[in-house]
Parts: sequence; C-alpha cells; structure tokens
Amino acid sequence: MFADARTLPPHLTVRSQVCIVGAGPAGMALATSLLRAGVKVSVLESGGLEDDASDRGQPSDESNFAGHRGLWTTRQFGGNANRWMVDAGAGPHALRLLPLEASVLGARAGVAAAAWPITHADLAPHYLRAQAWFELPERGYEAQDWAMPDAPALPLDHTGLRTGIYQFADKRVLLQRHRQTLANARDIAIYEHATAMRLESTPDGARIVRVHAATAPGRHVVFEADTFILAQGGLATPQLLLASPDASGQAIGNRHDLVGRYFMDHPLLFGGTFVPAQRALIDRMALYDLRCVDGQAAMAHLRLSDEVLRREDCVSISALLFPRRAMSPRRQAAFAAAQRLRNARREGRSLKPRDLFTALAGLDGVAQQYYDRLYAPISHLGVGGWSNKPEPSRQLDHFEVLHQAEQPPRHDNRVRLGEARDDLGQRRVRIDWRWHEEDMARVQRSQQIMARELQRSGLGRFHVQQPLEIKTTSTTHFMGTTRMHDDPRHGVVDRNGRVHGVRNLYVAGSSVFPGAGYANPTLTLVALALRLGEQLRRQLRPSVLQHSQARVEATAERD
Repeated sequence: MFADARTLPPHLTVRSQVCIVGAGPAGMALATSLLRAGVKVSVLESGGLEDDASDRGQPSDESNFAGHRGLWTTRQFGGNANRWMVDAGAGPHALRLLPLEASVLGARAGVAAAAWPITHADLAPHYLRAQAWFELPERGYEAQDWAMPDAPALPLDHTGLRTGIYQFADKRVLLQRHRQTLANARDIAIYEHATAMRLESTPDGARIVRVHAATAPGRHVVFEADTFILAQGGLATPQLLLASPDASGQAIGNRHDLVGRYFMDHPLLFGGTFVPAQRALIDRMALYDLRCVDGQAAMAHLRLSDEVLRREDCVSISALLFPRRAMSPRRQAAFAAAQRLRNARREGRSLKPRDLFTALAGLDGVAQQYYDRLYAPISHLGVGGWSNKPEPSRQLDHFEVLHQAEQPPRHDNRVRLGEARDDLGQRRVRIDWRWHEEDMARVQRSQQIMARELQRSGLGRFHVQQPLEIKTTSTTHFMGTTRMHDDPRHGVVDRNGRVHGVRNLYVAGSSVFPGAGYANPTLTLVALALRLGEQLRRQLRPSVLQHSQARVEATAERD
C-alpha cells in the first residue's frame, strides 16, 4: 500500500512492528523480504513516485568535496535506481552489477582498515538471492560463465590479471514489478513525502522508540515500531544519526565518534591506452564489449588477481576497454586538454591557458571525437555494440582504458552536520574529503602491475597515463559512514548491521561498507539487505506467534 504522508493529520502516531527509513534498492529489498512474514511494516520515503525537484539532501556549501556539485539527490521511490542510464540493449535503463571479490573483503597489505568482519562465503548465498531479486539469470561473474567460441576471454593464465564480468540490472524490475508487489502487499505501508528528521531513544539509549518525520514545513508525523532499519544512502544515514541525540546529548551510535567517518567513493580515472600487439585481436574481443548474450547484457573487464591484491601494496581497480580509432599526437593532446577544460568548468576551477591553446591547436581532433561520441558512438560507459560491426579492426586500432578505482577508508574523510538547513529545517551535511597522496600512489602501482602483466602476456602494451588523470572524483557511490566492525571502537554497526549499543536499530545500505573495492555497491547492498531481512524474519517470528496466541486467548475469553 502507498500513502501520501502529507494527507495524514499533523502529530499523528503510526504504529507498526518494523519501520524502514528509505525506499531505495536497500529499503525495497528489505520490504519485499518481509512479505508474508506476518508483521506490519512501515516504509518512510522522503519523496514520492515522481522526482522531487527540491534540493533537499544536497551537501552544504561548507563541503570541500569537489564531487558534491550536481550530486544526485533523488527524493523519489526507488532512490537512485531512477537514475540508472546505461543502455544495455533495451534503452537507457540499466546499471552495472558486480559482487565484491573475496580478496577485497579480507585483509590486504596497505589497506588493513578495509577488511570486513564477514567473508565472501558468508555473502555468497545472499548474492544469489540478490541475483534473483534483480531477475538476472543464474550465471556467475567470471569469464568462463560468459565466454563463447567467437568471444573468448583473453589468455591471461600465469599472469596477475583476470577477466571479470559485469552484469546489468534493469531499473524497471524495481520501479514497476517490485513496486507493484509492494503496492499490493497487505502488511506493508509505504509513506511518501515522509522525511525522517530525528530518532528518539529510551532514556538509557538502549532502544529506539520512534522516528519523527516531516511531511511539509511545520508538519510532522511520528512512527513507532519494535524494530527500526535505516536503509538510506551513505550521506542521509549519518545525517539522521547525527541529528538524533540520546538522553546524554550524544548522537545515537556515535559513542566512539565514528558516525560519518571513513567516507569513501569511487573515483573514475582515464588510465591510458591499450595497444594490441596484433590489430586482429580486436576482432576477437567481443566479450569486452557491452552486448547481449541469451537476452542478458554483460561486459568483461580486466582486474588484478586475488593473489596480487593480497600480496602487493596496491588497490583494486577495474579496467574497462573502449576501442578507438587512431589519432595523431596533436589530436590526442587536444582532446585530453578539452576534457580537462570540461572538468574544470564542472568543478568550478579556473581554466588553464595552456589547455585552451592545446585544445584550439587540435580543434579538428576534438570535433571528430565529440562527433563520434554524439552521432556515431563506438562505445563508452553508457553504451556498447562496437563488436557487432564486421571486422572492427578495420577502423579501430587501440583501446581507451577507464578505471573505476578503490579508495581506501580514511578516518579523516568524513560527513558531519553543517550549519545550513533545508526547507524542512534539516541540517545539511558537510563533507570533508581528500584523496591521500599515498592512495593515489597505490592506484598508480595497480596500473603499473596491469601494464607489466599485459606485456608478460604478449597481448600488447598498456601505456599508462602520466600523471594520473581524474575524470571525476565521485561516481556518487557513497560508502563507509556507518562502517561494519565487530568492535564498537572501530565500527558503528556489527556484522549483522545492528548499531552497537542499540538493541533494535539496524543499518542497511552502502554506509556499512568497511571497504569499497571498485565495484558499484548496489549488488552488495541488496545482498546485505536480503541477509538482514532473513535474520529479522527469524527474530520476529516468536513475537508474531506470541501476538497470535494472545489474540486466540482474547477471543476464547470473549466466547
């Protein structure tokens, strides 16, 4: 059932057994996992079924995080699923999915703080459930699961590289089919336009008793429940906790000053160019194109092996390969300069005269590149299909390499409350963030290992871009701000997502990630949400039976 909270009487108290804050992918997965569990569930969504044009959720201007300008602040049922825009063959509706590798979840040289308290084996059955939840086939994410005679994986045996596979989720599964399922659910009520403003705890801080939600400026509704789950993003979750003092005046879950800390994102980098030793190799690299196989979209990429990640002082990076036609050095330099100028304008930085001169000197190359991308696209992050053309090597001779890179967790990268407020009176978040030099050096170390291993393979040469070229510091994958750790001195939630010291408060979503890898967090956060839903069903079943028995006894007494 969907209900517009703006139509509720002011100061009404809504009672349920479970209250979920947030109706993005994590909140939707939790709600669907509680179907037929016999419990009443309230879901609070700050937006509606259509996009809310307000700027609620935008960080404060006090932030030093360049990536915050133009962030997606989707106040809408389905959250950021509404913004999935990859064209996987059926229109711009898709998102890349990938599980975290076993090595990324474990302890590694140089990034010990990124280790998770749970293993890949713990997550494996829930990854399978998440795969089904996204209505994807039971196929894995390794090269052998997708390679075909006419689209083989690159021969990388005896090197430190592996081929991984991205699969693609369709947002219409969430925004149409799962939405309809929830709309028809008798025990689940989704309250639109209900923005959680504050959690209220018992005097000893051991339990949450209610959520105070704003439905409009000056109008509030209270939601009471036995169990509360914060299923918001990596910014909104710490924002709510920090805005919720307990009886002692300390923010809920923040006994060790960890709420909002360890903020992570996935920088997107131009890695350089991969030039095959034999140009004809391009004609056999269809696996690395975004294409449909048996009705399902997939795309291969290169990654470092688990052995390398455990042994070397580096970070995990994905190498996506996009074929390009040859350009003269003048045109290449001009196009790179034009990209730097574009990024400087987006981020509000001053334009460098040298870049202006270089771009103008090769304006014909810049125009050719943008024409190819706009009117005759070969491939880019949002579209594939280059391998469908006969003998693509007749026009293409090298690959542009894009990296989505891991950013290790840092205690000083944090989200806190700023002084500015939005129209509901909620304090905006302030983001204090920087990319540490040693972490950028680890990315470059990862690139050097890739270049070395590709040369060892005999497949070609990876010419690494020097210096490091950052296309964007943010892919809006906000993680780590309520990190998971068994020890409350090092994490906000335990391995089950329960806030340390609070018996009935859980967090679901990317904010619990202790480490980020390079993978889009969506598949993992849905797997964690389904795992939490399974745990809650087991915990709630005794209380449901007790309530049922009480009703039977009360009926018997009346009779």
